[in-house]
Amino acid sequence: MYVYYILRGTVNKEPVELEGDVDDEQFPNVDRTEGADVIHAVLKKLADEGQQGEWTECDLTNEYFDRDDTYVFFNKKWIRRSDVPLTNTR
Repeated sequence: MYVYYILRGTVNKEPVELEGDVDDEQFPNVDRTEGADVIHAVLKKLADEGQQGEWTECDLTNEYFDRDDTYVFFNKKWIRRSDVPLTNTR
């Protein structure tokens, strides 16, 4: 279950990094085991608060703080960085 996030991107072309807790109080009815669901809920909350940006990366930490999963915005969706397809650079 994810309990902490670090979101990276740009606001007005300036680099921004936001962080916060992911708990049932702030994010009710969100499946905190699904990274993409957590990120969508965080982005919705930020948008509702008036914080718009171009978000490109998000680290999610589990409840034991022994694992971080990095997600990236790729092909218009959030996926684990390790799932991003390799491209042919030749």
